[in-house]
Amino acid sequence: MKLGFLDILKVFTIFQIFLVVIFLLRNTNRRSKTNLLLSILILTKAFVILDGLFIRHWVETVKITPNLIGLGMGFGFLTGPLFYLLIIEITRRKTSFNYKHLLHFIPFVLFLGFILSQFQFQDYATKIFLLENRFPYAANWVKLADISMYFHFAIYAILSLVELSRSRENIYEEFSQSIERNIFYLKFIAYDYLIVWGLNTLEWYVSYGQFFSYTLRVITTLNIFVIANTIVYQGLKFPKLFKDDSPEKPKYEKNALTDSEKDEYIKKLKEYMDAHKPYLSPTLSLSDLANGLGMPPFALSQVLNLKAGQNFYEFINTYRIEESKRLLTQSSQNSKTILEILYQCGFNSKSVFNSAFKKYTGMTPSDFKKATSYQLQQETI
Repeated sequence: MKLGFLDILKVFTIFQIFLVVIFLLRNTNRRSKTNLLLSILILTKAFVILDGLFIRHWVETVKITPNLIGLGMGFGFLTGPLFYLLIIEITRRKTSFNYKHLLHFIPFVLFLGFILSQFQFQDYATKIFLLENRFPYAANWVKLADISMYFHFAIYAILSLVELSRSRENIYEEFSQSIERNIFYLKFIAYDYLIVWGLNTLEWYVSYGQFFSYTLRVITTLNIFVIANTIVYQGLKFPKLFKDDSPEKPKYEKNALTDSEKDEYIKKLKEYMDAHKPYLSPTLSLSDLANGLGMPPFALSQVLNLKAGQNFYEFINTYRIEESKRLLTQSSQNSKTILEILYQCGFNSKSVFNSAFKKYTGMTPSDFKKATSYQLQQETI
């Protein structure tokens, strides 16, 4: 079997995907459902790539077993639903999956049934005849399935982006800065998948010559390779990205605190914030803060909502902005940059810091720094 550059790249990508799956499943902790969904999602890409290799080198493949050929094509119908369900699991928190979710996989089952009846259940001679006549690409029903697959994925990608936007405010209840990173990477993958979908559509339906087609295949394969490595890199750099430390969210009416308990907790919370400054950690979550206080997470969430009138994200940012104002005032004299200050205060994104600062102060950090510097100059005159 003679392997070209693209074939070798595909083999490396498949190998990398399996390593990523092992990494994810070894880091399940309490977030096993999320990691399992992500593992299956990227495995579908491996099966699609692997099937392409089987078809391209079908002469060698049939020597092992011809029944492997064509099965991986249907896994494209799993990509959209799996990504959508992954986002639901992450954003809605503790969602119980039921039999209704299986409806998402009907197109995959239908395709699998067709490919089995048209190829796998045929005798050996018929299979060889079909392969010699460019099966499965020459089959009209496969062409129709490919068109359906592209539209199928585009619909789920759009639904996923809508779900991310709709759920963004709700999940700020439990997380602080770390949720920005989760949302960013989910959106990144969604947009990335849409771009790959567009490239695959071009490669399949637009004929600009063999070199153009080959280049697009290399780009899409490299893209999957990069995504797989990015997952590992982010998991190592931010371990909490694949661990679930969010609390079960009980109803307040079933776990209501008394007024005296609320007053005691809010006093304890403010004293802890002033003394220990936990908001300086960019990965601080509601569970982290509750553990530091020695109180149940649901109680902290309830106190923040009912006594402070803020969700967790807003409450933490209030302290971070106050700290940044203090440092910006000092920076007029010691020349600290705004970028240095935002990292020191617990932010890890300049755009998030600028938006939060303007929301709480009515001006940008740069304007605040200039105004403070001018005021200090007037006081020294």
